[in-house]
Amino acid sequence: MKKKVLVIGGSGDIGSSITKIFSNSYDVFSTSRKELDLSSKENINAFIENNHNCFDHIVFCAANNDPNEFTSIDYSEIENSVQINLFSIIEILHAFLKKNQINKNGSIIIISSLYSHFGRAKRFPYSLSKHALSGLVKNLSIECSQMKIRVNSVSPGFIDTKLTKKNLSDSEIENLKGKIPVGKLGSPEDVANIVFFLTSEKAQYINGQDIIVDGGFICGGFMGIR
Repeated sequence: MKKKVLVIGGSGDIGSSITKIFSNSYDVFSTSRKELDLSSKENINAFIENNHNCFDHIVFCAANNDPNEFTSIDYSEIENSVQINLFSIIEILHAFLKKNQINKNGSIIIISSLYSHFGRAKRFPYSLSKHALSGLVKNLSIECSQMKIRVNSVSPGFIDTKLTKKNLSDSEIENLKGKIPVGKLGSPEDVANIVFFLTSEKAQYINGQDIIVDGGFICGGFMGIR
């Protein structure tokens, strides 16, 4: 019998790549925004109540990132981002762990961001929620270890996705490439490969960590010095 993996937010570029890499060896259960609206607590509760599967791995890919100046943000925008990027994960994991729906020797992987390590103008709600995810991963990795479940996050840098192209102009993307030591944007497959590795037996001693996939940008490339 194949092991089961749940990919929440599996319809985006990174989520689709993660779903694809697991599809050859796992039974993959993937949700899109239409199937699971993480901004709606009612929708989340219905998903939890109607889902009786036990999973070996759960991967959270969904996120909300709408750039806006802090002084122009409506409070509801902050609530919406934190709900999607943080509280929805807490709600789903709280229910699944209580009901033992994550198998022993399984894992939880959360797609985070470089903005869990630093900030940027117009990214307050997104960065706030991603910083909070770091605390979630560290604390859950300790408690879930008692259940033989590992918890890690993966923080992509600038990845060649539709969302990146939506939030950045062509000139901004070209400028960024010059500040990434490997000289290019990452691909969704670069992120998926790390996620797949973290679920493997080769990663059994990796727990409570954030794996950065950014081509070296965070090492100082953003300073424009080589």
